[in-house]
Amino acid sequence: MNKKVVTLIIAIVIVGALSLIIGSANIFTLDTAERHTIMFDIRLPRVLMAIVVGTSLVMSGWVLQVVLRNPMADSFTLGMANAAILGSALTVSLGLPIFFQPVVSVLFGLLSLVIVLALAFTIDKNFANETLIINGILLGALWSGVLYIIILMNPGKTQQIAQYMFGSFANANHSLVLWLGLLTIAALFIILSMHKSIDFLNLGDERAHSLGVKPEKLRPLLIIIASIPPLVAISYTGMIAIVGIIIPQLILYVKPMRFKDVMVFSVLYGCLFMIIIDTIGRTVIAPIQIPTGVMVMLASVPILFFLMRKRLFRMK
Repeated sequence: MNKKVVTLIIAIVIVGALSLIIGSANIFTLDTAERHTIMFDIRLPRVLMAIVVGTSLVMSGWVLQVVLRNPMADSFTLGMANAAILGSALTVSLGLPIFFQPVVSVLFGLLSLVIVLALAFTIDKNFANETLIINGILLGALWSGVLYIIILMNPGKTQQIAQYMFGSFANANHSLVLWLGLLTIAALFIILSMHKSIDFLNLGDERAHSLGVKPEKLRPLLIIIASIPPLVAISYTGMIAIVGIIIPQLILYVKPMRFKDVMVFSVLYGCLFMIIIDTIGRTVIAPIQIPTGVMVMLASVPILFFLMRKRLFRMK
């Protein structure tokens, strides 16, 4: 195994362990039962959720960037995240059973992507980068507007619905982490198993065809597989954006790599980033907790501006 990969895994374990200790409550002054509850029933699910969500976001972002040949592609910039949150809000406002929440969110997110791609195609059949992203951001703004109307119509559920606008791991629990983790791992395994075909896809459609790859079938399959885990995660955590853009692109800035290598390092750095960000958010002005989605935005936007200013976005 690559030494850098091992180093990153060790770093994730160390930072995760420190996150269990650090917090507004000093665990060293508590009795054994209270210490166990705080560390393993409250903080540990948050750390694990950070790992799962970080993995799903960077996995999805990197796949979308390669498949759509757009370094700015992400569940947020394509309007899918806003649509997923709208789906969650609708299930809450309509009083539907909670198991409908991820299903509705995924359907809304994928539908939003289809609309973005269709609109972009009518404007520019070559799917120019700026056309695709502008359509995604505008449609995301539209979904946010609809969400606000739902909040106005359901004043008794305002707080419950509004929490989706600011991503947080505060409600993480072991069962949620388990099934989201299994879903994310399954998607990641499937995508990595197709890494050679994806590398061929990067060479262009004609070259890919000559090498036995069918882009017209592979692209939609990859988009669906990569989109489902983050949409499901967002339906529970709320909005967490841009991570899927900055992590892969920063890795490419340091050293161009093949798809599989970028994916592996993106996942590891994404996990580390999310654990650190969430820990800072819940401790920097404790006992007040800053939502993880807000912290991610504060940390990610400056990096995004840096990448845009230096024109360092690239796909190979």
